[in-house]
Amino acid sequence: MSEKKLLNPDETEFGIAHNERQANKKVIAIIVDEWGTDGKPLILYAYPLTVNDVIAVDQRYASQAEQNVMQIIRQCLKGNGENYFTLLDKPALLNEPTDIIGDILVKLNAESSSFDQELKKNNE
Repeated sequence: MSEKKLLNPDETEFGIAHNERQANKKVIAIIVDEWGTDGKPLILYAYPLTVNDVIAVDQRYASQAEQNVMQIIRQCLKGNGENYFTLLDKPALLNEPTDIIGDILVKLNAESSSFDQELKKNNE
């Protein structure tokens, strides 16, 4: 009796393309004028939202407002790639105006470019 060879998901056509996309992940620069200092806007960086990100937030938080804030906490990065926000920031973010939170969320789902391109563009 011959054994069936198990196919590694990374060896499928979709798996190969997925791994290539992951290796070339793009980042989004989010400019938040309202949160800036010294007359300069705050610049946050984020990788595009994935289905797994949505599921993780959706399953844990009942209200849309809380889901939105948690998306920001989970996705927004500093220029060095570290998380910008922590769970300690959640109460403050929940008390921000909805238009600011909404603008950030719209930008989180916008077109992306390379992390280096965004850093260079925003440091000029």
